[in-house]
Amino acid sequence: MILVIVNHLKHFMPSRRARLHTIIHAAATEATAVGFATAQIPGDRLVIGAVQLNMTIELAAEFGHNIDKAAAMSIITTGASTFIGVETCNAIIKYAPGIGNAANMITAASVTETIGWAVVEYYENKKK
Repeated sequence: MILVIVNHLKHFMPSRRARLHTIIHAAATEATAVGFATAQIPGDRLVIGAVQLNMTIELAAEFGHNIDKAAAMSIITTGASTFIGVETCNAIIKYAPGIGNAANMITAASVTETIGWAVVEYYENKKK
């Protein structure tokens, strides 16, 4: 929901860097809300993954690339593979009410932010 609103407002931002920050932070905020609200629900990673997928497509568009869901998923999978340890630790404590919600929220935000900036770095260093 937040990314839909940001998608309409980002055109008013003067620089690409500002738009990139807005897209990434909006996705991280949305993932944080989902992570907090759904910590004890199995499958919450599917919703967070959808947010990250949309973020990746939006970031690619900022660099003039029109990618499909499969390409975005490939980029996310490559970037997210480094967070397996964090996810394993989070999976252990996420089912404890309160503490699990906070842990899931922090993990969702940090992974989304990291994936977002990794995608930006990928496109900035990509040879044209």
